[in-house]
Amino acid sequence: MSDATVSIGVFDNAGYTRAVLDLTMRLAEVIFAAGAGAEDATAAMEAITRAYGLKGTEANVTHTIIALTHEDPGTHESITRSRNVKYRSLNYGKLTATSELIAELIENPIDVADARKALATIVSARPQVTALWRRLGWSLVGAGAAVLIGGGLTVLIAAFIATFFIDLITAALDRRQVPVFYQNVVGGAIGPMTAAVVALVDPSANPSLVVIATIIMLLAGVTTFGAVHDTLSGFYLTGTARMMEALLITGGLVTGVAGASLLLARFGLVLRVNGNVALTFADVAALLAASVVIVVGFALAVQVPWRAYWVVCLLGALAELLYLGGTSAGFGLVWSSAAAAVGVGLAAALTSRVVRTPPLVIVVTALVPLVPGLTLFSGLLQLSDGNIDGVLSMLTAGAVAVALAAGAILAQYLVQFVWGPARRLQRRFVGPLMALPVRLSRSPGKRI
Repeated sequence: MSDATVSIGVFDNAGYTRAVLDLTMRLAEVIFAAGAGAEDATAAMEAITRAYGLKGTEANVTHTIIALTHEDPGTHESITRSRNVKYRSLNYGKLTATSELIAELIENPIDVADARKALATIVSARPQVTALWRRLGWSLVGAGAAVLIGGGLTVLIAAFIATFFIDLITAALDRRQVPVFYQNVVGGAIGPMTAAVVALVDPSANPSLVVIATIIMLLAGVTTFGAVHDTLSGFYLTGTARMMEALLITGGLVTGVAGASLLLARFGLVLRVNGNVALTFADVAALLAASVVIVVGFALAVQVPWRAYWVVCLLGALAELLYLGGTSAGFGLVWSSAAAAVGVGLAAALTSRVVRTPPLVIVVTALVPLVPGLTLFSGLLQLSDGNIDGVLSMLTAGAVAVALAAGAILAQYLVQFVWGPARRLQRRFVGPLMALPVRLSRSPGKRI
């Protein structure tokens, strides 16, 4: 009888462990697929399992695989669960809601079944805005980018229309499971096609600005930030895989732009462009307004919570102002971008507590106006003319992208190192948490 009783007890304990591991992995999968880094997903899994009484749990994230292992201290039986993250797309509304749920479970663990119902409600909830409004958001990114780089009314309208159809077509290709490389080839080709129409309709306009605006829109969703975060946090395999994904997307974009330009030249529509557009303080009001439009458009597209809109708009303007100040002072594109990212990162680390939104959401959204579309396109033009300097320009564009991510992450690390919780987490993790709620306090507490 005693043996049977022990067997039932072991079975119940194993069943509870499996239920907790399954809940934990589902939570981590949602935030990871919605844009969080590998470190945030790993930290969330270990914190949740500790909150539910499972000590010594090992969590690991490798690009598309999330693994979680728990060893029973009494029986030394190991239970391992893994999930494959089949897709990733930026959805900051879902990321924020799940992050709040994780914080609640860490503070006050509820029944596992109830927690799964709460997560299912978040996953199945209607989007914050309709697909049309999200598409119009991407169009606002293109229109704002056109103004930011010096385009007039014709270029603004053309960029708005071009980016609308880019998102429409690439979304249709994505539903048909077309590889992301070819999606960006098609998306990149639409810019030069639209620019050719602009050149015919308004000869006084600079058609190259339409192409640059579409490049900025397509680069806005690239996973460079996540790649740098994972690499700096010690998740080298995941960071390298994400960087390769970003390079693949950029390669498809460059292929589409170059191929469409060559095709137009065959038909006599030679697209003579000028990629040397300098941004100065001369039109600072228009530039700041354009930055805010880009931020609002991106926030609509990735469903940033409404309560955080005023913060991302304010920090988007701050990012542009710091960037203009750096370039005007002669610090160059890379260091000016890094300085702007540090400034925005410091502000985001503090304001994220006010609007109850993860710093990742605020930082990425606010830095979209600084995406190096102009530099990338300049390099592409130089390479198409046989100028080897194009390689340097494209490397500069990559350096700017890395500087934006590294600067923002450094700022978040500094804030968490001073106020917490970096001291405790440093035993395991290298970088700061970006997608989870943290307690900026030296006093102990359950929250991460």
